[in-house]
Amino acid sequence: MKKSLVIRSVYFYLASLVTLGIVVGSMVYLINVGLKSWVFTEADPVAFRLGAPPTLFFQTKTAPESTILSCADSCTLSSDQKSSLEQWQNSYTSWLDSKKSPNAQRASDMVAALSFLIVALPFFIIHFRIVQKDAKKEDMPERSVIRPTYFYFISLAALLMIVIAGGMLINLGLKTWVIKSADEAENLARKVSMPVPEGIVETSAVQSIIDCGEKCGIEAETISLARAWQDDYKAWQDASYNYNNKQRQAAATIPYVVLGIPLFWYHWSVVRRESRERKETPPNV
Repeated sequence: MKKSLVIRSVYFYLASLVTLGIVVGSMVYLINVGLKSWVFTEADPVAFRLGAPPTLFFQTKTAPESTILSCADSCTLSSDQKSSLEQWQNSYTSWLDSKKSPNAQRASDMVAALSFLIVALPFFIIHFRIVQKDAKKEDMPERSVIRPTYFYFISLAALLMIVIAGGMLINLGLKTWVIKSADEAENLARKVSMPVPEGIVETSAVQSIIDCGEKCGIEAETISLARAWQDDYKAWQDASYNYNNKQRQAAATIPYVVLGIPLFWYHWSVVRRESRERKETPPNV
């Protein structure tokens, strides 16, 4: 009988641990997105979220190295080039449609996180309530090993969340308001190690549409799309390197502190209280 009780306890504590992890992970993501949406609005620029506009390459079977249009002498688009141009135009048009709803992907990710939260939270509550009821029974052997192990483990995980995220926030605060030279040195090192790419390869094919569009018989609408693409590409390129990194770090670390503190406080207080109760309770004679 005792063996079955131990297996039962292991199941309910393990299920509580897994579902609690899913709940915490979902809430971390939701808080992070909420902070970037309403507090740290420069942490996640629209152009950065949309990603780069679709790139065009004029590779053909006969001349795979030819990635741009040439109109020095004559210009006649091959079937492969026409196909590449049509695919790029369709892809870029779809990208422009997504640009009209820049928060669509963010909303989709939030719905996914909320879905996991809605599913995991009831299971956690059910299993943890059973765990708490079983803990009040005198004949449950899990009080000696399994229960303290569970609570100490959650306390340790929450403490790590607080220490790591709190340290990152303090580091961010010191560089922002106290030792500003450290932040300047870090930004300089970042620019040196990650220079803004020129994007010559990515933009050359689109540029050739603008340069040779009329000679090659390309429609004015497509040439206009090429010019718009250049603006969108530059906006994405700038956003990839000019977003507010401080706000991004703050939005990423604050949720762990916000959730870690109550998690640690509750589990640590429970395990310490029950530890004192076991020491004060005399053994059965």
